[in-house]
Amino acid sequence: MTKLANLDRVVHQKLRVRDELAQSVCRSITMCAASLGEIPRLVIEYPLAFTKNPETGEFVSVVLFGVDPTQNLYWRDDRWNSDVVPLNVARQPFAVATAAVEGNTNLVPCIDVENPGVQDAAGELLFDEQGKETPYLKYKLSVLAELVEGEQQARRFAARLAELGLIRPIQLEIKAPGAEPRKITGLHSIDEPKLRALDGATLAELSTNGYLHAAYSMLSSLTHLQILARRAAVPGKAAH
Repeated sequence: MTKLANLDRVVHQKLRVRDELAQSVCRSITMCAASLGEIPRLVIEYPLAFTKNPETGEFVSVVLFGVDPTQNLYWRDDRWNSDVVPLNVARQPFAVATAAVEGNTNLVPCIDVENPGVQDAAGELLFDEQGKETPYLKYKLSVLAELVEGEQQARRFAARLAELGLIRPIQLEIKAPGAEPRKITGLHSIDEPKLRALDGATLAELSTNGYLHAAYSMLSSLTHLQILARRAAVPGKAAH
């Protein structure tokens, strides 16, 4: 159960957060949205693809955590097992909400007070005795800021690639030793031949915006799916 509360230096001065417990709310998720700036970091350990929002029809860049819709291969031994943690996992138990102030929409940092990592007995303090933000909270707020900006960039990235006709559906057949081949559908990736065939001006535009680097990173990341399939076939085997 999620219960977001606006972060308050008085109300929440005594609160502490245990990160591993806080991230446990992500133990069952099999994907999450990936912001543009983190794609080159995530490609080291994760497969990345696009999914389509069924309501808006817009493409969303996502990082995948396994080859099974019920299995997260990055959650093992009661913690997130990877050197690079996606921003949407690292931000826990914090989030951003919107608030209307004098006709303007402002972003407000919030904390999920029902998150199991939020407590007053152990963990990292959010505020010091003077009510100032601790280094831990400053880090978490920087993650939120990067996430907000990066998600807006990711939307523009996906929209531009879609406009150029560079996003195509993919059907992957995953083969793991000792297991039946299985097909993964519902994902989209980048049409590499079309990407290579773009004119110089368009390629320069994509490169300037950081889209070209992200596109090739996403293409190369799909090799992780076969690695995850092999690890999924071994009970208790972590992705990392």
